Amino acid sequence: MAPQLELLAWALIIFGASAAIYRALVSALRADPTLAASALYLVLLTVSQYAASKVTEYLWFGVPAGTATYVATVAMLDIIVMREGFDYAKGLIAMGLASQALVSVTNISVLSMPTLSAPEDVYGYVFGVSARVALASAAAYLAAELTDAYVVFRVRRAIWKRVLYSDPVAMAVDTLIFVPLAFYGVLPEGTLLSTMLGLVLAKWSLSPMVLGLVYANRRFLLRDVYGTGAHRRLAAQ
Repeated sequence: MAPQLELLAWALIIFGASAAIYRALVSALRADPTLAASALYLVLLTVSQYAASKVTEYLWFGVPAGTATYVATVAMLDIIVMREGFDYAKGLIAMGLASQALVSVTNISVLSMPTLSAPEDVYGYVFGVSARVALASAAAYLAAELTDAYVVFRVRRAIWKRVLYSDPVAMAVDTLIFVPLAFYGVLPEGTLLSTMLGLVLAKWSLSPMVLGLVYANRRFLLRDVYGTGAHRRLAAQ
């Protein structure tokens, strides 16, 4: 397989695994669909933060390896918004931000501890992130996730239309905020623009997988496990 397409192949695996785990939790274990999606959302969000430390090749651009897992978080957020609404999603997004802050604090504590074997720079590569990148990531995360949740909630149409309308917008917002805040003045202007374009195109090309994951689990969107009325809210939209 061409190196430029390996990210796409791994994205298919990640999305397939996410869909399989979600279906197993909800169908086989009878877990609450919202709880299952929320748990997967937070896990994928955390994985994305670590995977982003590696830059890989996709098409003609360099993009973070965490792009695939980031796009998978969008699918889980779409499911949550369709079941529970915008207010619930805002709470989950705040929890996601808090969890990433906790991860950052943990990373700092790990780096501050003495090491016995491996060179210190090995751990710095995995756990280290500059304050500027961390702030840029937080700002982009809040703007993009709130945009996605709001558009999904406001577009009262078929499931596939809500996903296709919201996700490209949110993905573009994430990139257009993160890259300039994190790298303006550090990367040459041409490289900065190329990075932004590559990230947007990479995320957009993975959008159909979001639709596939959500649509494959559409019957669970209407399941009411704990009497929350989520299925009635969705059916009424």
